[in-house]
Amino acid sequence: MNSATAICPPVAQFHAVPSRRCAVLRGQILSCWACWTVILTAVVLALAANGAASDWPQFRGPDGNGVSAHGQIPAEWSANRNLAWKIPIPGAGWSQPIIVGDRIYLTTAVSDHPSRPKDYSSGTTDPHTVSGGKAPAPDVMIEWKVMAIDLPTGHVKWVFTVASGKPRYPIHPSNTYASETPAADARGIYAWFGAAGTVAALDPEGRLIWQRDLGVFRHQENLGSGSSLRIHNGLLYIQCFNEEQAFLACWNAQDGGEKWRIHRELKGTAWTTPLVWENKERGELIVCGQKRISSHDPLTGRELWHGAGIEMAGPSSPTADQNHLYFGFRSALKTAKLYALNLGAEGNQSVEQGEQTFRGEAWSRSGAAPGMASPVVAGNCLYIVTDATVRCHDTASGQEHFRQRLPGFRCAVASPIVIGGQVLFLDESGSAAVLKAGPRFEILGTSKLEDTFWASPAVARNALVLRGVDSLYCIRSK
Repeated sequence: MNSATAICPPVAQFHAVPSRRCAVLRGQILSCWACWTVILTAVVLALAANGAASDWPQFRGPDGNGVSAHGQIPAEWSANRNLAWKIPIPGAGWSQPIIVGDRIYLTTAVSDHPSRPKDYSSGTTDPHTVSGGKAPAPDVMIEWKVMAIDLPTGHVKWVFTVASGKPRYPIHPSNTYASETPAADARGIYAWFGAAGTVAALDPEGRLIWQRDLGVFRHQENLGSGSSLRIHNGLLYIQCFNEEQAFLACWNAQDGGEKWRIHRELKGTAWTTPLVWENKERGELIVCGQKRISSHDPLTGRELWHGAGIEMAGPSSPTADQNHLYFGFRSALKTAKLYALNLGAEGNQSVEQGEQTFRGEAWSRSGAAPGMASPVVAGNCLYIVTDATVRCHDTASGQEHFRQRLPGFRCAVASPIVIGGQVLFLDESGSAAVLKAGPRFEILGTSKLEDTFWASPAVARNALVLRGVDSLYCIRSK
């Protein structure tokens, strides 16, 4: 500050000098103000960038890959330790909480006859599941809501009802009618409820900006919907793959105007969420559907490459680093490969007839594909969690560093996240394990909360936010 002040002539000096020097000094002062304007603008932009970087504004965080470069969370917590607050959540939903600034945004489906989503084991043995989803839609009224919650205190700031009505189809007993994670930026909160067919934008104070109808569609065996919104550079991406239609659309977040829409010939349900992959060569929008993965130009929707010939209709979404794209899916009936594709692919990358190799493949590992939880990368390590087991692979070669059972785990549905040098895994039973990032299996701490957890965690401003069936939890070092 002192050096900058010395450059600028004092105002009194300007008034005291002879008139022939006024023009020179006036130019100096204007130049100084220009310098200060540039500096202040840079500072404001830097602060805004840092704030945005520390947000968790969509499914799996800022870049959609489950990684937070900022913040720190405790390695252990319980109902009596490092729990900043806990509040009940009305209704039901598996949408992940998102965080922008000091606000948590959450979606939920509130019924006049509440029902609790079941854990994986109970859900798969439910008569609805055994019958192949042929039960009728429940005769209930549902209000699809968006909630805003104060991050420091847990106080509910506002609740807005986006849509209401009776559901048009049943869902899996373990699913909910609010499983799509919303997205947000500085201008608004964007929520999509597949069961209501509605996309809506709200401002930070809970006022409606715009609302659009996408239609309600039947999903495979009436399991329900689950693909979340993706937001990037002011654009919203919506993947709607079901038994009646299969389309990918891009909308302007500010006004809800549709920029482009692509229809797939191959219909079929998928619960994955698109990934915007900003690699060293270009930006790509990665989409996984029935037996097909494709890459698109985020601005135009033009297909850059595609690959077919493998099963892709799972809930596990792809992830990436600067060099590779990682994906794959295992079902309850069969295992599958974990794939790593090189960047820069073009055209048809499909698996050849009778083969199991993509043309642009860097490496693959049989039987190593993720289950319901999406993979995550920390440094040179790729982590895959299936049921109660975590695997760690080298990102360059695919070599398996370790395969270990996580203590207290039975079925991990929530996707793991990376916070600095830590990797967090969360089981549906409420058990959690924090591992030190790296090729060795090193547990830093284990935790337990009495609730059922399917929603993926969110982290921002040194606070970890977990959504259970009954409550929302904020964990922070005290």
